[in-house]
Amino acid sequence: MSDGRGDRLLRALLPYAYVVIVAGAVLIGVHASLAPERRSITFAHPGALLLVSACVLLSWVGFHLWRRRAATFSFSRVADMARTRRGPIAWLMPLPRALRVVAVGLVAMALARPQVFAREEIELEGIDIMIVLDLSKSMSERDLQRNRLDAAQRTIRHFIARRNDRIGLVIFGRQAMLQCPLTLDTAALDRMVAELAIGDIDGQGTAIGDALGLAVASLSRSDAKSKVIILLTDGDSNVTNEMTPEESLEAAKGRGIRIFTMLMGRASDSPVMDELGRRSYATNPTLLKKIAADSQGRFFNAGDNAALDSGFEEVRATLEKSKRKEVRRVPTEVFPRLVTPALGLLLVEILLGLTRLRKFP
Repeated sequence: MSDGRGDRLLRALLPYAYVVIVAGAVLIGVHASLAPERRSITFAHPGALLLVSACVLLSWVGFHLWRRRAATFSFSRVADMARTRRGPIAWLMPLPRALRVVAVGLVAMALARPQVFAREEIELEGIDIMIVLDLSKSMSERDLQRNRLDAAQRTIRHFIARRNDRIGLVIFGRQAMLQCPLTLDTAALDRMVAELAIGDIDGQGTAIGDALGLAVASLSRSDAKSKVIILLTDGDSNVTNEMTPEESLEAAKGRGIRIFTMLMGRASDSPVMDELGRRSYATNPTLLKKIAADSQGRFFNAGDNAALDSGFEEVRATLEKSKRKEVRRVPTEVFPRLVTPALGLLLVEILLGLTRLRKFP
């Protein structure tokens, strides 16, 4: 009688033993894959771990309740079958359901988005750069391919892709706006530059003084050894809200900020007419030359696309190469290491269901 009770107890506990063994093997493998980095795991969505409790319900249904609901059929020699010893295959019958429970638990843990963070020390050039871009109506002129703004966007994106500095962005028309503070996220900055268009800000005017003042204010909070402003405009300042170009220039000089100016379009002292008789916006190089000279920067005349690219290359070559180190915490997602074995366990369950471990009837 005691042997019968022991056998029933063993059969009741065996499925849970399979769960513990399989889950333990998988988690040990995941931990071993992280061991070389010696990093601890954190969860981005720890609340999702509550879903692991669903494994308890799944275990109850899979290991106990299914027996009550399983189909039966009549057999005339039940007593003879009861006296037959269980073979080794019979002890493996709960294994497919145990694999399913572990797979569900692994998926639940994956939904919590486990992550590991590595400390990465990077060497940066000690320069903070603010790009100041004109979005006034004059930037729609087509003396550069496809127009002045498009040419500036392509060149700026090429420039930031090759830098390892903190870079910010100010846009301006009739007013000035900080589009992006100083950042090392060049991918995000690249998207911002690519999406700019005439009309994002009131383009009925060119407030160069306000734009430079906003860039100077952003760089004033920086602790970088070198601070640089790159101004891209047609140079014709005709609106003043807070600061004139001269006032912004004095503020930049007082903080040791150099200003590199890019004249967008072909220089002309008076409005010109295109072949269709339409008025073309003139450029004003005089102001940009003064700003660059007084701030110990440089002036570049981007009269065509090649000149614009060459100007940015000269800026890049001119910037100081002082170095500084910064430590970043770089996240790595761990969930693929959980989802992959979960899918593998489900596949093994299906394959076992096609063998002698299948349920019948």
